[in-house]
Amino acid sequence: MTEASDYSEAFCYIPMLKPYICFMKFRIGLLAVALSFGIHSFGQKDSSAILLDPVIVTGNKLSQLRSEAPIAISIISPKIIQQAQAPRIDYLLNKVSGVYMPSIGGEQHMMSIRQPISLKGLYLYLEDGLPIRTSGLFSSNALIEINTSNIHSIEIIKGPASALYGAEAIGGIINILSEKPTIKKADISASFNSTGLKKIEFKYLMPTPKGGWNINTSWTDQKNGLLDYSNFNKKALSIRKDFIFTSKLSGYQSLQYIHYYTQMTGSVDSIHFANRDFTSLQSFTFRKIDLLRWRQNLEYTLGKQSKVVANIMYRSNTMDQNPTYSIASTNIATKFKGQINSNHFDALVLDVQNQYSFKQINAKLILGLYADMTKQKLLASHIDITKDLVLNKYTSYSLKNPDSIITNYTTNIYNKAFYVNFLGKLGKGLNYNASLRYDHFEYRYKNALSNGTPSSNNIFTNYSPKLGLTYNKNNIGAYINYSQGFVPPQITEIYNAIRVPYLLPQSFVNYEIGGWARFNKIQTELSLYQLNGTNEIVSVRQPDGVNLNQNTGSTKHIGIEYKIIYTINALLELSMNATNAKHQYQQTILKGVDISGKEMSAAPHFWGNTQLQFNWSKQLNSSIEWQHQSSYFMDEINQTKYPGFNLIHLRTNYTIQKHSFWIQLLNATNTYYSTMATKNFSVKGNAAYSYYIGEPRSIQIGWKYQLF
Repeated sequence: MTEASDYSEAFCYIPMLKPYICFMKFRIGLLAVALSFGIHSFGQKDSSAILLDPVIVTGNKLSQLRSEAPIAISIISPKIIQQAQAPRIDYLLNKVSGVYMPSIGGEQHMMSIRQPISLKGLYLYLEDGLPIRTSGLFSSNALIEINTSNIHSIEIIKGPASALYGAEAIGGIINILSEKPTIKKADISASFNSTGLKKIEFKYLMPTPKGGWNINTSWTDQKNGLLDYSNFNKKALSIRKDFIFTSKLSGYQSLQYIHYYTQMTGSVDSIHFANRDFTSLQSFTFRKIDLLRWRQNLEYTLGKQSKVVANIMYRSNTMDQNPTYSIASTNIATKFKGQINSNHFDALVLDVQNQYSFKQINAKLILGLYADMTKQKLLASHIDITKDLVLNKYTSYSLKNPDSIITNYTTNIYNKAFYVNFLGKLGKGLNYNASLRYDHFEYRYKNALSNGTPSSNNIFTNYSPKLGLTYNKNNIGAYINYSQGFVPPQITEIYNAIRVPYLLPQSFVNYEIGGWARFNKIQTELSLYQLNGTNEIVSVRQPDGVNLNQNTGSTKHIGIEYKIIYTINALLELSMNATNAKHQYQQTILKGVDISGKEMSAAPHFWGNTQLQFNWSKQLNSSIEWQHQSSYFMDEINQTKYPGFNLIHLRTNYTIQKHSFWIQLLNATNTYYSTMATKNFSVKGNAAYSYYIGEPRSIQIGWKYQLF
C-alpha cells in the first residue's frame, strides 16, 4: 500500500481487501497443491467450530449467552487451541480481531487492544475471572505468569470493562480459563523448533464422584536463538481440585507456581536492524520471576432464585531484574550506568458476589464486593557498567560506591470496591445490561531512605458505569453500549526515587455499536467504537536514555473490528479477523511541541489475520494463515514510518490412535520484520531508533501421547 492509501485505511475497507484477497489466492493455491498430494478422503465439518451463541463467563462474572452480552468479546475455543499447537500465547491471541500481542523475546511481550502498541497498564489479565496481579503493579509481561499448558480456552473483552472488573480494564481484558475435571484423560507432549525452543507438557484430569483433579505442568527452554544473548527457561505447575460437598455447596481449590528466567537482549538500533546484525550489547542483563497463586472458590445455592459465589486468593510474586532499558550513557565512552532491582509483593484478595433471579420480570441482579490488600517492596541499586569498545559489548558491572541504593520503599495498596450489575429482558430478543462499580484505592508509601520521595499516602476514587442493549432474533443481532474506565497511576509511576513525574489518573469513555449474523455457511461479527482518553500516560525516552511517564493530555481512538467465517464445504473453511483503527493525540504538548492532531506512534491502521482450514479427515487437518500489519509512525511528530509486515504460517496436525503429531512452518517466507519499532522524538534533533526483531522462519515439530 502507498502511504496515502495507508493513511485512509481506517475507513476504506473495500480497496484494502483487494490486494489482501489476491495475495491469499496465490498462497492458497500453492498450499492446496502441496497438501493435497496423496490425500483422498475428506471428513465432515465439526459444526461446533462455527457456533454463534456460546456460553461466556467474562461478560458479567457469570455464565450467559454471547447474544445477551452487549460487548465485543472473542473466544479462543479448545478446538482452535488444539489445532494451533502454539509455542507461545501470542500465536493464539494474534488470531483475534483487534488484538495484537508483539513478542519481544522469551515470552516477554507488549500489547495492543484498541490502543497503540505499548507497555502501558491499560489491560487486565485474568485467570478464571480473577486478576493475576494487583492493580497499581501492572506488568507489561504479565502473561509470562500464566501456565500455557493449563489453558483450556480464552475470552477477550475489547474495550473498557471497569464497571465489573475495576482499574486497568481499559483496552481490554484477557481471561484465561482452566479446564474443569469432567472427563478422565492424561497426556504427555513434547515439541521443539529450529530456533532452539523446546517444550514438554504433562496433563492429568481425573473426575471423582465428589469433584476431581486437574494437574498441568510444563517445562520450556530456549537456547541459541536468532539473537545473541536471548536464552530463557520456564517451569510451571498448576493443580486444581474440584469438590462437591452437597447439592448446594461446591467449589474448587487451585495452586499456580511459575519459575521463569530470561536473558534480556532488548531491542536493537537502526544500524543493527538494517545490517541484520543479531549480536547483542548485553552479557549480564536478566529478568527472573518466581510466583505462587493459591485460590479457594466456593459456590452456595441459597434457593431457586439466589446464589453466592466467593473467591479468596493469595498471591506471592517476586521479579528480579538487571534491565536493559535502564542502561544509559555517561560523559565517558567506556562507562555507562544502570540499575539492578527486586520487586516483591504479597496480596490477599476477596471477591464475593450474590446473584438474585427475578423470574417475574426476567431479570437478574448481581451484587459484588471486592477487596485487595497488597504489600509491595521495591529495592533498587545503582550499577556502574563497563563497555568494551572493541567488542561493542557491556562486559561487566559493579555496585556504585558508596551510595549504591537508589530506591528502598514499601507500599501498602488497598483496593476496596463495590459493584452492581442488573440485567434482563425487555421483550422477545431484546436484553438490557447495566453495571456500576465504585473503586477506592489507597497507597501507603513508606520510604526507607532519607532522600527521595517523602513517605506519604495517596487516595484515588472512581465510579465506573456501563450501559448496554442487545437484540437477537433468528441468529441475527446487534448491541450498543456506553462504558467508562479508570486507571490510577502505577506505584512505579509515582514513587520513583530518581525522578518523580507529576501524574494524574487516566480516564476513558467508550461508545460502541456492533452486531452478528449467521447464515447457512457464513458467520460474521462486527464492532465499531470510539474511545476517548484523558490524562493518558505514555512512556517517553529522555535524551539521557531514561524512560519517564508523562500525561499526554487527551487522545481519541476510533476503529472497526470484524470477523468472518465462511464454511465453503466439508473440506474448506475460510476465516478472517481484522481491525481498522486510528489513534490520535488531542490537545497534547510533548517536550514543548504541540502534537495535537498527530497520530500516536506505534499505531497501525490495519491488523488482520486470515486463515484457510483444510479438514482432510477426522485425523488430518492443515491450515495456511496470513497476518498483515500496515505501516505506522514510529515517532510522535509523524516524521518516520515503519512499513509493516506480512507473515505466512503453515500447520498440519495428524492423529492416529493415541498419538498426535504436528508440524508447522512459521514465518514460511522468512520475512525480516520488527514486532515493534519506535523512534525517540527529541527537540535536540538526535533520535534513538528501537527495533524488536521478529521470529525468522522456523520449523516446529510436536508429538502428544494420550495415556488414557
